Amino acid sequence: MPQPPPSIKARREAYLHGRVVTAARSGTVGLDADGEPLPARLRSGAASTALNVAAILRETWEDFRNADRYFKYKAIILAAWGVLSVLGIGVACPGPSVHRDTSLGARLVVGEETEHPALVLHNESDAAWQEVMIIVNGRFRAAISHVEPHAFVTVTPKQLMGDNGKLAPSDLRFTDVELRTRKGSAVLLEAGTLR
Repeated sequence: MPQPPPSIKARREAYLHGRVVTAARSGTVGLDADGEPLPARLRSGAASTALNVAAILRETWEDFRNADRYFKYKAIILAAWGVLSVLGIGVACPGPSVHRDTSLGARLVVGEETEHPALVLHNESDAAWQEVMIIVNGRFRAAISHVEPHAFVTVTPKQLMGDNGKLAPSDLRFTDVELRTRKGSAVLLEAGTLR
């Protein structure tokens, strides 16, 4: 019977004793065309790491295939739980609800709660806003005479007045928001999307 090569013999010996045999290359790393050893070492190290990862994945797959069916069921259940958890977090997290306007130094945060909708405006500039008008959905307005620098203003439907002095409905959905000041104006929300 022919003798197996030394590498197979060493792998078999390591397997029997529970040790891991790496797939790293043996030998020295030569110099590259410029005479610099670093790029050659990096390439060699990347290749060795890729070979090690491939060997570990192959061994893990073989171990999984050789495991009993109950272990496989547990692994499948855990993998399904992990995938569903990640999908659930992705669905539950709302999209970005913050808009910044650099010309006025305004930041708009739109509340996602449908029962108590609210807008929060933040004056991020170092100058106060004068004669502030917040126009929501083109029909409802809230007026504020002065907003200090770095101050927050919260606007709810109870503070918005429409035509003929009518209050906005309490379940108002914000689709368009425009901010007007003495300094200028900016559309912060248009057709339900932040600008």
